[in-house]
Amino acid sequence: FVLGQRNISMPPSLLRRLKKKFGPKSNGNDDDIVSSSPSSSAAAAAQSAPLPSTEASSTAAAAAPTPAPAPAYTCHTCSSPISTSEIHIHTNRPLTGIRRYHKQCFVCLHCQAPIDPSTQPFIFEKVESNAATARPVNNNSNTCEVSPAKNTEVPFHKECYADHFGWICVVCEQPLPLTVPDFNPDGTKKEEGYKFEYLKHPFFEKERMCPYHAVSRQETTANNGTANTADDPPQQQQPLPRNDDHIGQIRRCAGCHRFEPLFAAETKHFIDVGDSDTGRCVCLACCRTIVTTSQDAQALWTKVVHFFEGPLGLITEVDTANGVSRKSMSDIPVLVVGSDALNDNLKQHSTGVHYQSSQIMTRGLCLSEHCPTSDEALGVTAILCLSGLPADLTASILAHEAMHAWLKLHPNFRYREQLPLRVEEGLCQLVAFLFLNDGLDPLEEDEGMIGFYAEEERQKQSLENESIPSDVKLRQYFKFCIETDQSVYGEGFRLAARAYASMGMQELLYYVALNHDFPPDNFS
Repeated sequence: FVLGQRNISMPPSLLRRLKKKFGPKSNGNDDDIVSSSPSSSAAAAAQSAPLPSTEASSTAAAAAPTPAPAPAYTCHTCSSPISTSEIHIHTNRPLTGIRRYHKQCFVCLHCQAPIDPSTQPFIFEKVESNAATARPVNNNSNTCEVSPAKNTEVPFHKECYADHFGWICVVCEQPLPLTVPDFNPDGTKKEEGYKFEYLKHPFFEKERMCPYHAVSRQETTANNGTANTADDPPQQQQPLPRNDDHIGQIRRCAGCHRFEPLFAAETKHFIDVGDSDTGRCVCLACCRTIVTTSQDAQALWTKVVHFFEGPLGLITEVDTANGVSRKSMSDIPVLVVGSDALNDNLKQHSTGVHYQSSQIMTRGLCLSEHCPTSDEALGVTAILCLSGLPADLTASILAHEAMHAWLKLHPNFRYREQLPLRVEEGLCQLVAFLFLNDGLDPLEEDEGMIGFYAEEERQKQSLENESIPSDVKLRQYFKFCIETDQSVYGEGFRLAARAYASMGMQELLYYVALNHDFPPDNFS
């Protein structure tokens, strides 16, 4: 049977029905359908050809797709649809991919205000939170208030970024300079995160300063005619050598070495200690217990003598030919002096153990007399301590100098056979550290309601001004300075502390008297 120029094999029963309905009249013999002539087959094909064509047309019409609706996007913040005709914000982040926002939903996490990318610089940063929510701030505004999901990237205004994460300069109280990292061709950062440029205190975590403050006042005035302010950074930023009292134009506290908030409110400025030429100052925290007179230092010296007699066991109650008595230590005059008097006395005694010592030059000195023809010291004439320092720091300096005095007075340590600088200063720093740790009154009250009210008051003061460290934090810093000192003082302290931990003070001093050195690590 020929249909549309294609041979189709059909069952005989189907052929009979087709022939009977569409073909010529037969004589009732079924074999005529099978053995029909080609002409009759062609005629049947011509009559039946329109049928399959009509069916194909109706099938194609039924299968034609209906027009699809215009696609819509979803806002990443509020999860509401965004029409394709609506102006919106489109971002493509290397880690999170493509995101779209309503204009009012592209909100800074810190200030909750919308960000206009065409006029306002912005930054994406990963933050941690417990849930992701977005809701209108009020019924009269389309602005969304955002609480980000955990470990997700959210946008910030560039100026809000430093405020949100606490990257503020303590000198000018402005956000620290921020540099945007370079990107690779594929859109990924060459280095993760944005970079802040700053100078940082080694101990106090939030004590950061803009780098352009570290230029001299003289250079700044010469370049611009007037001293720079916080909003007017110098054009030529030449770093200067730093010391304990200054970094460029910024003074540092003589006690804790924090930066003076020069461009902040005057109530936060540091207090001058009265040195005419040095410009030394102390912060409000160190000023709480500042020592300015010899009478103030005498009470601390009494505690040092008690510490030598009790926990250390280095002095005796009565005079003895083989040791140092309490009376000989108590009778040593303790004088609190300015930096000029301290340096003048240092020049006169520059051949002793303190020669070329920048630390003792600025903080303490032990003066003694000796006989030129004898190995014996005639006595310690005075101990000088720098004025204008907090009480805990002054106490540690006095403990350091007390160990110098004890070595000069003890008969086992001869004047003409002086200890190496590393050994003697290491022993003195060890005593100063132990005194800070065990010789001073504890700052934390642990008993009764007194401790409760004291802790409550400390927390209240801390909330009122987080920039002022507590006395506990200051004492920790003074111990930190001894432990991390990279000079000969720190090297000697670490060797002395290691030996003290294994053999105690008495055996350590006996070994040093015999060998003029610290014992090796494997000594037993």
